[in-house]
Amino acid sequence: MTMSDPTLDFLLMKACEPMIQLFCANVEVGNENYLIRCLIKHKNEQQMDFRCKAGIDHHQITSMKDEAFLSQQFRKKCTQEINEHCFGKKTKAGVIQCLADLMLRDVLKKENKITEDCRDELKFELLQRSESIDFDPSLAKACQKDIHRFCGDRTPGNAQILDCLKDNQNKISPSCYAKLRKREKLDVILPENDYSLMSKCATIIQKFCSNEQKQNILSCLRRSINQDAMPTMCRRVLYHRLMVLNSDARFNQGLIDSCQRDINKYCQSEIVDNEKDDNESDEDKDDNGDDDKEKNDGKDNNNNNNNNGDDEVADRGMGGRIIQCLRSKYTDTSITLESQCVSELVDVIQTSKIDIKLDIKLYESCRKLLKSECIGMDQEDCLKLLYQKDQINDDVCKEQVKRIIREGQADIHVDRALAFACQADVLKYCNDIPIGSGKQLQCLLSMGKSVTSQCQNILLKRQELWKSVSKLNGVADLTEQIRKSNNSFYLFSVILLILCVMFMAGCICRPYVRYSRVRKYK
Repeated sequence: MTMSDPTLDFLLMKACEPMIQLFCANVEVGNENYLIRCLIKHKNEQQMDFRCKAGIDHHQITSMKDEAFLSQQFRKKCTQEINEHCFGKKTKAGVIQCLADLMLRDVLKKENKITEDCRDELKFELLQRSESIDFDPSLAKACQKDIHRFCGDRTPGNAQILDCLKDNQNKISPSCYAKLRKREKLDVILPENDYSLMSKCATIIQKFCSNEQKQNILSCLRRSINQDAMPTMCRRVLYHRLMVLNSDARFNQGLIDSCQRDINKYCQSEIVDNEKDDNESDEDKDDNGDDDKEKNDGKDNNNNNNNNGDDEVADRGMGGRIIQCLRSKYTDTSITLESQCVSELVDVIQTSKIDIKLDIKLYESCRKLLKSECIGMDQEDCLKLLYQKDQINDDVCKEQVKRIIREGQADIHVDRALAFACQADVLKYCNDIPIGSGKQLQCLLSMGKSVTSQCQNILLKRQELWKSVSKLNGVADLTEQIRKSNNSFYLFSVILLILCVMFMAGCICRPYVRYSRVRKYK
């Protein structure tokens, strides 16, 4: 077969000729673009010749170094986007990252600057990139020291080093973390182009999610996470994706769509429109030649540490605040969220119960306590017990524990132990009661001894726990409880009236008291 593409040289084609006949026989002669795509798609098959696979890997790595290696099809479908937003990029990797940034901004800002045709081409390139750190030179450069430190025993390919970095993301350098975090966001937006997720969860996807649309694969896997058939590696990868989803509301499209009116009504102050937020790093630095890279390594790393870390914190904080705001309103009995929002929010809360690390705010606030007091036991139950015994000294951690206790009061389904013990009773007595605002819980409590003994026992334990949350410690707690009350205006009015009466009484009675004292001394 004669190839016009200089990168598909004689040695590569000689090694891959049998593989082309085996996997790509239906590709038209002379169509280099579809041929190389076909070979890349099948390169990890068991029947693939190792010499052909090595040649394909080499082609993928070298093609990232020069913008000239963009295929004619890619150029044709992404011409407008490249000219308008990525002009001057010198490498294929730089162009791909630029377009990936554009796609990320489209999601964050709800814009549509990248066309569907270009998006389809970009998806294929991102799927390639997520397979090996070697195909992502920008990330490889930023994480070079971290790879040596944490992932020295891993080899490129099969997303091994990428997964290793994600496992150690709390320990890696700020510049590496910022770039890695952006890749994780793309994984959440386009789960079908997440090589690690699609390969390690292939059996579960085939079994439980084969009828789902590609963009809904992550949601489907989340619903199936407790299935015994789920492999450990799949569950680990899924945890990382869910952490991104739970830490930034903007990537949970279902939550945004269902809760938009409640967000506008109750959480408007938490929304930050920050241009840096969706453009975390400047990939132009990685578009220079190798010589420039050597000269500017130290400078670039400093810039990454200064810029990327700050932007990442701002972005993570925004998403976390929106979800935190919605969760706080959900536990507030004086506020009723829309039913479709409650359903999505319960899904988010239930997901965070799978692993305490998925409840970002709780885990970050109570991390030290979890490591010292809650080893070898259910960590959330441990925190609740410590709160009940008044053994939590950190005020921030204490507030987060109070939140999860109140969430259990608001909906029985987010308290795993209570939901399991009272499942039959809910179906029998309270199935027609809508979830949220503690309505189903009140229904169970009103049943008294009619519920099963198992449900009774845990309800008694939970009532003791809820009483500990209801205790008022000082004027500040009292003021906050009055503010949250449905009759807060009335209560504040009564308190103000009492204070006014006391003030007036003091003004009226003071002259008489003074007069009596003067007469006494006369």
